[in-house]
Amino acid sequence: MIYEIVQQFHKTLGNLDAILAKAEKHAEARKFSADNYLTLRMAPDMLPFATQIRIACDAAKAVTAAMAGKEPPKHEDTEATFAELRARIAKCREYLASFAAADFAKMTPTTIVPVPYPAGKAMYAQDALLARAVPNFFFHVTTAYDLLRKAGVELGKADYLGELKFLDRP
Repeated sequence: MIYEIVQQFHKTLGNLDAILAKAEKHAEARKFSADNYLTLRMAPDMLPFATQIRIACDAAKAVTAAMAGKEPPKHEDTEATFAELRARIAKCREYLASFAAADFAKMTPTTIVPVPYPAGKAMYAQDALLARAVPNFFFHVTTAYDLLRKAGVELGKADYLGELKFLDRP
């Protein structure tokens, strides 16, 4: 199950990158820089758009590394352009793609894994993955989508979900 969740993180980050590409085209058509989106927020006490992207990437790579017993790569939170945010997504997707199902073979639901925050804390693997990382990841992806949607970028559920592999019914 861990590997399948990592694959979903990878897919969803690809969808997020496609959403950012649409936002760039939206800004270009209206003759402004997509970098203006970096500071979007819906409330004064909310983290800005750029931080939503960073946290989504960090949540995916941190839990993936923890489930494999590895240390995640460090990425400085210095992205100042839309292109740099898209590069961060690409680096995270590349990292996630480097894992195979066998990397998680020793993990059990009750294996204790470290969590990045709060410092010095850990959780059972199942809780770290299903109660913390997955909801946190999707919270930040959804928030980024919502901020762009509110800014007028023409997005829909199909952009969020990405390609679905439909089958003909038997």
